Amino acid sequence: MTERLYYDDAYLIRFGAKVAEKLTHQGRPAVRLDRSAFYPTSGGQPHDMGLLNGKDVVDVQVAANGAVLHLLAEPLPEETGRVSGEIDWRRRYDHMQQHSGQHLLSQVCFRQLELETVSVHFGDALNTVDLEGSPLSTAQLANVEKAANEVVWQNRPIRAYWVDEEEREKVPLRRAPVVEGATRIVEIDKFDWSACGGTHVRRTGEIGLISLLRIEKHRGRSRVHFVCGERALADGAQRRVLLAETAGLLDSGVDDVPELVSKQQEALRTAERELKALREELVEYQARELLAETETAGGLRLVAREVADSEPAAVQRLAGALVAGPGVVALLGCTRGGKGTVVFARSQDLTLHTGNLLRDTLREFGGGGGGRPDFAQGGGVAGERLGDVLDAAAKTVRQAAGN
Repeated sequence: MTERLYYDDAYLIRFGAKVAEKLTHQGRPAVRLDRSAFYPTSGGQPHDMGLLNGKDVVDVQVAANGAVLHLLAEPLPEETGRVSGEIDWRRRYDHMQQHSGQHLLSQVCFRQLELETVSVHFGDALNTVDLEGSPLSTAQLANVEKAANEVVWQNRPIRAYWVDEEEREKVPLRRAPVVEGATRIVEIDKFDWSACGGTHVRRTGEIGLISLLRIEKHRGRSRVHFVCGERALADGAQRRVLLAETAGLLDSGVDDVPELVSKQQEALRTAERELKALREELVEYQARELLAETETAGGLRLVAREVADSEPAAVQRLAGALVAGPGVVALLGCTRGGKGTVVFARSQDLTLHTGNLLRDTLREFGGGGGGRPDFAQGGGVAGERLGDVLDAAAKTVRQAAGN
């Protein structure tokens, strides 16, 4: 079994060890050591990275038998019996800040709101805690963030120690552990006690800023997105830049951004309503123009046209306007990106099945589609063949009408 040096000293960066086994794991060269300071992925915390005898350690995992496996970018020489290990300290310390911050945050949520942490995820950029109970409000989130950072500023000691099962009963754990026997406790002095095998900072002040970014409802629970330490500093800097850039685009001060954005949103909604009304007027005008010059076939009016400089949604609207009155068959098409789209529609007083007509016609040209008896859409044909498709469909309609 690998002796895990980080249990006693999370600040240990360099160490020496004996190679206990060389193997291949998940397609990569790997080694098992008699002792290691590398933290393997476990408990939601990501693995360490670093070097073994100058070879990159790209992953660290716990094998089924409990051994710690170090996956390497390239194998060690066959004769290697001892190695010197070096931890990527920046990555390790970042994970220490995030994990310690999560313990503190979960305890604050429990004390202030009586909400238990049911799951935790530590990501490369963001972390989340899922809280049992009703979703938090933004006001509650702000209060939790303030209380958590107050504990950070108190700079309380953080200690890790082992207890047996009898001693464990005396520890006010926030959650009961799932392991039996000796248990490692991580304690934020007189504030939080958690059963945990992860790496942590020595004092809460090292966590740095705890920033709660947003909250979302997830399976009836509250999912809080947060970052700590250097990540929180970088996130705050990025948000200041974005706010300043937004203020610049609005030609305003940063304090005026919310009000100006709100006004622009309302102006945009008004413009969208006006644009929608104008589109409807234009469609009605186009429909009248087309119907005025359309041909009559067997008592019905047949409109077969390519609609230039248009898109499928606009063609659909035009088809709907054309068949709003009686006795009309509309066979319309448009080309976007070199591909043709067709929309067939007919008035409610007619019996033509436009879905069948469209499917049968497109099949001849290598396309496909279908729809209801009164409305259908399809495509998959080259744009240059669109006119041929419409001509073929129009011919079928005329023959059905007796012309």
